[in-house]
Amino acid sequence: MRNEYSSLCYPLIKLLHGPASLALASGLCDKYGAERVSLGWVKHDYVVLKALSHTDHFEKKMQVVSDLEGIMEEAYEQDAAVVYPAPENNVLSIREHELYSAAYHTKYILTVPIRNGEDIVGVICCERNSRPFSDLDSEQVYLTSTLCSARLLELYTKSSWFGLRMARAIRKGLSKVFGIEHTWAKLLGLIAIAFILFATLFPLPYKVSAPAILKTDKIIYTTAPFDGYIDTVFVKPGDVVYRGSPLLRLNQTELRLEEADLMAQEQDSRREIQKAQAAHELAEMRIHQARLAQTQAKLKTVRYKLSMATVVVNVDSAIIIEGDLQKRLGAPVKQGSELFQMSSIENIYVEINVPEQELRNVTIGNQGLLAVKSRPDYAYRFETKRVSPTAEVKEQENTFAVRGEFVYGTPAWFRPGMTGIAKIFAEKHTLWWILSHQAIDYLRIKLWW
Repeated sequence: MRNEYSSLCYPLIKLLHGPASLALASGLCDKYGAERVSLGWVKHDYVVLKALSHTDHFEKKMQVVSDLEGIMEEAYEQDAAVVYPAPENNVLSIREHELYSAAYHTKYILTVPIRNGEDIVGVICCERNSRPFSDLDSEQVYLTSTLCSARLLELYTKSSWFGLRMARAIRKGLSKVFGIEHTWAKLLGLIAIAFILFATLFPLPYKVSAPAILKTDKIIYTTAPFDGYIDTVFVKPGDVVYRGSPLLRLNQTELRLEEADLMAQEQDSRREIQKAQAAHELAEMRIHQARLAQTQAKLKTVRYKLSMATVVVNVDSAIIIEGDLQKRLGAPVKQGSELFQMSSIENIYVEINVPEQELRNVTIGNQGLLAVKSRPDYAYRFETKRVSPTAEVKEQENTFAVRGEFVYGTPAWFRPGMTGIAKIFAEKHTLWWILSHQAIDYLRIKLWW
């Protein structure tokens, strides 16, 4: 069998350099003693007759051509070789073969698909009246057509003009993309394509994210009213205080003793004045009156210091931000030295430290949202009012302070010094720009020439 198969195939392969389809059909016709061998080519899921054995030309509108294409399509649609008359165990449909045999008085028909890999590219139909086709005949025709299919397909493809070849290549590629095979890979590919299109074409709201801190313009400094020693401290940093609340009390012992001494001197001066009046000593009386006035002035100063010994709050409400004096009890303080630093709870604003590379996306009047670390479940809307003209270095990065004022006021629990994350609304950009613009800017700076 192998020798017969080889003796048929190799001459046919050489003939395929000429009119390939006709050569294959004529060779098979001579080999198997058939009255006629037809070769059809699959085109858009239909079989189109391309060659008739020993026939250089035929009319495509002939009835026999249409009928031959019908029996070829019957074998193509069933993806199997069809033998007529059918054997006893046949399960294939042979309706078209029966009609063709009756119409053209053909006793025996063999129709075999031509395969190229897993695809059917054509169909061969053999007709004869001398003897039926055996299984060996069917197998040899199948092997012969399979061997010749690659060369036939190559010649068929190259025989078309450039535009048609390109259209076929595109159609083949699209069939692989939209076919039923490799479903998951195609689904992932479609998702990737959809994501790429979305990331490059559809603009999204972009927000500049930066650390922020709550601040207030009104800072109050509390100083020591006179030289003294710390006796009692009533507050610590973080405490909220109100007008009249005591902050600190200086030691009053020395002042009390000095007050008592001056009060005694005042009484002595009054007695001396009375004695001088009784003795009609006008000059002495004037001297003691002057001493009394001096003593009273000193006493007034001491009593003023006593009234100022307890330092109190002189604003409506504030929060202690600096001044942890609990560890300095008994320590001396000089007049005018700073004791506490307080911040007013009113007129609180947010200061956002925007990185230098994001400053171009921030303009005056942009709104944004602030989430405070102590209560991140809610965001507070603000509007940018001012951008600092100078940069500050924070965490080894140049930043610009952007001032934002709250649109709807501030809650009562806001305190200067609280930190959080602010997001300033900027222009819309694509997702690709949002994810890549910082890296691209970095490369531009490093690689420019």
